[in-house]
Amino acid sequence: MKLVDITKENWLDVIFMTTNETVTVKGSREPYEAKGMPTLLEDFVASNALSIVQSVYEDGWVIKAIEHEDKLIGFTMFGWNEEDELYELCRIMIDFHYQNKGYGTQAIKMVLDEMKKRFGCREIYISTDPENVAGIHVYEKLGFVPEESSNQDEDDDEQWFKIVLD
Repeated sequence: MKLVDITKENWLDVIFMTTNETVTVKGSREPYEAKGMPTLLEDFVASNALSIVQSVYEDGWVIKAIEHEDKLIGFTMFGWNEEDELYELCRIMIDFHYQNKGYGTQAIKMVLDEMKKRFGCREIYISTDPENVAGIHVYEKLGFVPEESSNQDEDDDEQWFKIVLD
Protein backbone atom coordinates (compact mmCIF):
# COMPACT_ATOMS: atom_id res chain seq x y z
CA MET A 1 0.00 0.00 0.00
CA LYS A 2 1.20 3.50 -0.78
CA LEU A 3 0.11 7.11 -1.04
CA VAL A 4 0.07 8.45 -4.59
CA ASP A 5 -0.40 11.89 -6.07
CA ILE A 6 -3.69 12.82 -7.63
CA THR A 7 -2.98 13.54 -11.29
CA LYS A 8 -4.81 14.31 -14.49
CA GLU A 9 -4.64 10.57 -15.22
CA ASN A 10 -6.35 9.42 -12.01
CA TRP A 11 -8.45 12.32 -10.65
CA LEU A 12 -11.72 11.00 -12.07
CA ASP A 13 -11.13 7.62 -10.46
CA VAL A 14 -10.46 9.39 -7.16
CA ILE A 15 -13.63 11.49 -7.18
CA PHE A 16 -15.79 8.51 -8.09
CA MET A 17 -14.60 6.42 -5.15
CA THR A 18 -17.26 6.30 -2.46
CA THR A 19 -18.04 4.82 0.93
CA ASN A 20 -21.69 4.54 -0.20
CA GLU A 21 -22.69 1.01 -0.99
CA THR A 22 -26.14 2.27 -1.93
CA VAL A 23 -27.71 5.71 -1.91
CA THR A 24 -31.37 6.53 -2.08
CA VAL A 25 -31.67 9.19 -4.75
CA LYS A 26 -34.80 11.30 -4.56
CA GLY A 27 -35.77 12.67 -7.91
CA SER A 28 -38.85 13.19 -9.97
CA ARG A 29 -41.57 10.84 -8.77
CA GLU A 30 -40.08 7.75 -7.21
CA PRO A 31 -36.84 7.42 -5.22
CA TYR A 32 -34.44 4.80 -6.52
CA GLU A 33 -31.28 3.24 -5.19
CA ALA A 34 -28.00 3.98 -6.91
CA LYS A 35 -25.27 1.46 -6.28
CA GLY A 36 -21.85 2.90 -5.45
CA MET A 37 -22.89 6.47 -6.23
CA PRO A 38 -20.69 9.15 -4.63
CA THR A 39 -22.44 12.05 -2.92
CA LEU A 40 -21.18 15.45 -1.82
CA LEU A 41 -21.52 14.49 1.85
CA GLU A 42 -21.40 10.80 2.57
CA ASP A 43 -22.44 9.22 5.86
CA PHE A 44 -19.24 9.94 7.77
CA VAL A 45 -16.92 11.76 5.37
CA ALA A 46 -17.06 14.54 2.80
CA SER A 47 -16.72 13.47 -0.81
CA ASN A 48 -13.31 13.26 -2.40
CA ALA A 49 -14.35 15.92 -4.91
CA LEU A 50 -15.24 18.36 -2.14
CA SER A 51 -11.97 17.58 -0.35
CA ILE A 52 -9.91 18.23 -3.48
CA VAL A 53 -11.57 21.61 -3.95
CA GLN A 54 -11.09 22.43 -0.26
CA SER A 55 -7.37 21.67 -0.58
CA VAL A 56 -7.11 24.18 -3.43
CA TYR A 57 -8.74 27.05 -1.54
CA GLU A 58 -7.50 26.39 2.01
CA ASP A 59 -3.78 26.44 2.73
CA GLY A 60 -2.06 23.61 4.55
CA TRP A 61 -3.80 20.53 3.15
CA VAL A 62 -2.14 17.61 1.38
CA ILE A 63 -4.29 15.26 -0.70
CA LYS A 64 -3.31 11.77 -1.79
CA ALA A 65 -4.94 8.70 -3.23
CA ILE A 66 -4.38 5.38 -1.49
CA GLU A 67 -3.17 2.62 -3.78
CA HIS A 68 -2.95 -1.11 -3.08
CA GLU A 69 -1.67 -3.62 -5.61
CA ASP A 70 -1.89 -1.03 -8.41
CA LYS A 71 -5.55 -0.20 -7.65
CA LEU A 72 -6.87 3.01 -6.14
CA ILE A 73 -8.75 2.00 -3.00
CA GLY A 74 -9.05 5.22 -1.03
CA PHE A 75 -8.32 8.86 -0.43
CA THR A 76 -6.82 10.99 2.31
CA MET A 77 -6.42 14.66 3.15
CA PHE A 78 -4.15 15.77 5.96
CA GLY A 79 -2.11 18.71 7.13
CA TRP A 80 -2.22 21.89 9.18
CA ASN A 81 -5.71 22.98 10.15
CA GLU A 82 -5.30 26.78 10.25
CA GLU A 83 -8.68 27.41 11.85
CA ASP A 84 -8.08 25.12 14.85
CA GLU A 85 -4.26 25.46 14.79
CA LEU A 86 -3.47 21.75 14.86
CA TYR A 87 -2.27 18.94 12.63
CA GLU A 88 -5.22 16.94 11.43
CA LEU A 89 -5.92 13.78 9.51
CA CYS A 90 -8.91 15.55 8.00
CA ARG A 91 -10.15 12.87 5.60
CA ILE A 92 -9.56 9.17 5.31
CA MET A 93 -11.79 6.98 3.19
CA ILE A 94 -11.66 3.51 1.73
CA ASP A 95 -13.96 2.78 -1.22
CA PHE A 96 -16.85 0.49 -0.23
CA HIS A 97 -15.49 -2.29 -2.46
CA TYR A 98 -12.38 -2.53 -0.23
CA GLN A 99 -13.80 -1.99 3.25
CA ASN A 100 -13.56 -4.52 6.10
CA LYS A 101 -10.24 -5.88 4.86
CA GLY A 102 -7.90 -4.00 7.21
CA TYR A 103 -6.97 -1.42 4.58
CA GLY A 104 -8.28 1.51 6.64
CA THR A 105 -6.07 0.64 9.61
CA GLN A 106 -3.06 0.17 7.36
CA ALA A 107 -3.77 3.43 5.51
CA ILE A 108 -4.09 5.45 8.72
CA LYS A 109 -0.75 4.11 9.99
CA MET A 110 0.83 5.08 6.67
CA VAL A 111 -0.66 8.60 6.78
CA LEU A 112 0.47 9.13 10.38
CA ASP A 113 4.03 8.14 9.38
CA GLU A 114 3.86 10.52 6.42
CA MET A 115 2.63 13.37 8.60
CA LYS A 116 5.38 12.82 11.15
CA LYS A 117 8.01 12.71 8.40
CA ARG A 118 6.63 15.65 6.40
CA PHE A 119 5.67 18.03 9.22
CA GLY A 120 7.65 16.76 12.21
CA CYS A 121 4.44 16.77 14.23
CA ARG A 122 3.88 14.66 17.33
CA GLU A 123 0.21 15.38 18.03
CA ILE A 124 -2.35 14.58 15.35
CA TYR A 125 -6.10 15.01 15.56
CA ILE A 126 -8.94 13.31 13.76
CA SER A 127 -12.67 13.88 14.06
CA THR A 128 -15.74 11.88 13.17
CA ASP A 129 -19.45 11.63 13.68
CA PRO A 130 -20.14 9.97 17.07
CA GLU A 131 -22.27 7.39 15.22
CA ASN A 132 -19.25 6.21 13.19
CA VAL A 133 -18.74 3.19 15.45
CA ALA A 134 -16.46 1.33 13.00
CA GLY A 135 -14.23 4.37 12.50
CA ILE A 136 -14.00 5.10 16.23
CA HIS A 137 -13.04 1.46 16.84
CA VAL A 138 -10.16 1.75 14.35
CA TYR A 139 -8.98 5.11 15.72
CA GLU A 140 -8.93 3.85 19.30
CA LYS A 141 -7.23 0.61 18.26
CA LEU A 142 -4.44 2.72 16.73
CA GLY A 143 -4.01 4.77 19.92
CA PHE A 144 -6.22 7.81 19.33
CA VAL A 145 -7.95 8.97 22.51
CA PRO A 146 -11.13 11.03 22.79
CA GLU A 147 -10.33 14.72 23.13
CA GLU A 148 -12.39 17.40 24.78
CA SER A 149 -11.14 20.34 22.78
CA SER A 150 -11.72 24.02 23.29
CA ASN A 151 -11.72 24.11 19.48
CA GLN A 152 -15.05 22.26 19.37
CA ASP A 153 -18.16 24.36 18.98
CA GLU A 154 -21.08 23.43 21.21
CA ASP A 155 -23.12 22.83 18.07
CA ASP A 156 -20.37 20.67 16.53
CA ASP A 157 -21.64 17.12 16.15
CA GLU A 158 -18.17 15.68 15.68
CA GLN A 159 -16.11 13.74 18.19
CA TRP A 160 -12.41 14.67 18.21
CA PHE A 161 -9.57 12.25 18.90
CA LYS A 162 -5.86 12.83 19.41
CA ILE A 163 -2.80 10.63 19.09
CA VAL A 164 0.67 11.47 20.39
CA LEU A 165 3.40 9.90 18.26
CA ASP A 166 6.79 8.74 19.52
